[in-house]
Parts: sequence; C-alpha cells; structure tokens
Amino acid sequence: MTEHWVDHPYRDGVALIGDAAGATDPTWGQGLSMTARDVRVLAENLVDSDDWDAAGHAYAHARDSYFKACMTVEDWEFDFFFGQGADADARRARALPLIMQEPDRFPDHGASGPDLPCDDRVRRRFFGEE
Repeated sequence: MTEHWVDHPYRDGVALIGDAAGATDPTWGQGLSMTARDVRVLAENLVDSDDWDAAGHAYAHARDSYFKACMTVEDWEFDFFFGQGADADARRARALPLIMQEPDRFPDHGASGPDLPCDDRVRRRFFGEE
C-alpha cells in the first residue's frame, strides 16, 4: 500500500515505463493500465518527432501529469475507504448517501482514466462537502 516514482522518467536516451517509472498503491489495480498508457504515449511521441530526446522529455512530462492525477484520486479514495476515526466515519456517513443518489460523485479515474478532472471541486463533491 505504498507509492513510488521517479521525478522525471526520461534521461540520456532511457525512458522508464510502468512500475519502473512509478507505481501507485496496488490496492487500486492500475499497474497494467499505467504501463499500457506509458507505452502508447512514449510511442506516439517518438513517431511524431525526429528529435527522440525531445520526444522522451515530452513523454516524461505527460507521464508526470497523469501519474499525479492517479495518485491524487487514489489518496482521496484511500482516505475515504480506509480512514479511521470519528472524522472518517462522519465523512462516509455524509458522502455515501449522496453517492448512492448521484453515482457520478465517485471519481471514476480508475476505470475511465486520469484525464478526468481531479481538482478541489471534484474532491469536495466526492466527500459530500458540496
């Protein structure tokens, strides 16, 4: 139930993909999806450019962005489902009935991908704060 990553998964002609570039908490099962996306994004950047160094850096910047989105939403979900104590219990008591009425309150990044919004508004809505 840990996360690890490198700050920029490309350097000196070597691109890291999948868990070598960074892994989110395995509780959420995103490893293979992240690896497949890494391969696609890196390949598209290499095909679209004659400058493979620039393509590698473009991949790394994109990877940093979608990996951060995944970690952000997974951290919310961890707090929601595994949080302990009165505050966590109150959060679930407030949010679960709202999610049952409006299922789109639950951030669907695990199934629909990290390109969905993951800003403070999404977090507040998920936790039933708005």
